[in-house]
Amino acid sequence: MTAHLFQAEIPKTGDVRVTVVGQKVFAQQITAQDSALDWRRGDWDQLQHAPIAVPAPVETALHHYLSAFGLVFGCFDFALTGDGDSTADWVFIGCNPNGQWGWLPDADAITTAFADILSTEGGRAR
Repeated sequence: MTAHLFQAEIPKTGDVRVTVVGQKVFAQQITAQDSALDWRRGDWDQLQHAPIAVPAPVETALHHYLSAFGLVFGCFDFALTGDGDSTADWVFIGCNPNGQWGWLPDADAITTAFADILSTEGGRAR
């Protein structure tokens, strides 16, 4: 006997990792070559990434989420159920407040966003 966490399977067209640092938002659609149910279980070297625009209402919700918890950073995971243009296409899976991002194609820009927040001359978290 042990605790279990079950999640409903979502019929999806893709996955998205959204990394938020302060007011900056970085989003990548992730596709596993083997069409894996969960891209995290496959070969990360075979993952395909493509930048994707986050609908404004989703972006606003991400900033509200972080603000509610007093955070300036989070990695959000979504399942897409359509092409991603509509807010209804974005199904929230979870937020990792200590999520990894160094493997993403926009890692350099994310690093710069962190440096800006940490710098006394850079931007301040809002």
